[in-house]
Amino acid sequence: MTYQFLQQLILSVIVAGIWITLATILSERMGSKTGGMIGNLPSTILTSLLFIGITQSPEFAASATITVPLGMFLSTLFLYVFISLVSKGLVTALAAGLLTWFSLAILASFFQETGRVAWTFLYFCGALGTYLLAEKVLKIPSHGRVKRPYSLQQIFFRAIFAGSVVGMSVLIARTGSAFWAGLFASFPAMMLSSMVILTLSAGYPFARATGKVMLLASTNIVIYSFVAGALFPVTGIWWGSLISYSAAALWVWFLKPFFDRGI
Repeated sequence: MTYQFLQQLILSVIVAGIWITLATILSERMGSKTGGMIGNLPSTILTSLLFIGITQSPEFAASATITVPLGMFLSTLFLYVFISLVSKGLVTALAAGLLTWFSLAILASFFQETGRVAWTFLYFCGALGTYLLAEKVLKIPSHGRVKRPYSLQQIFFRAIFAGSVVGMSVLIARTGSAFWAGLFASFPAMMLSSMVILTLSAGYPFARATGKVMLLASTNIVIYSFVAGALFPVTGIWWGSLISYSAAALWVWFLKPFFDRGI
């Protein structure tokens, strides 16, 4: 393990821990719709691709973005399975969701030559399809604010738990090819951490409502990967990351009217 990679790992854990803690608190304070939109902005993929570009090259980081739509498709299915089953218990939902993700990831590894366009089409079909199923079939209602105090111990637990999950995905992403790097850069660490934390703190109905919004809001991460893949070799890793994040945030803002109307 190189010193640079150790820096990446530590920074990823810190950034993710802080971000996911703030995102889950904002979800509870502002309601499931706003929380699902804000909480799913790029975090894991931001730090993963940033340091892949620093430790290897911007070109390698750009090539890793090719499989991000596939990774997000798998993450979306993980989230849908989770919110479908969480009423039966947190452990059941988590185990079923992770089994779905890993099984489909292994299956997808046999199709590594598939291009970005095909993965992107598959992802958008999956994101829109699962959102509509959650909205129209499961009929998961949105939830308003959750008013509750937070102790320092609770905040610390959220940060440690979320940072550990993200750190593990970054560690695995570093050990593989560009295919697996892109896949684990979009591992549902943010979704997993948020769903576990919100289920434990606000109850599974609130977690399901937030997860429903995340199903479609996660499209911003694919937008991020598209812009990053195009810009990293041209502008470099830092400017490319900044512009890509801005594009992802603007995309989420564009989606807000759709969530407000409950498409």
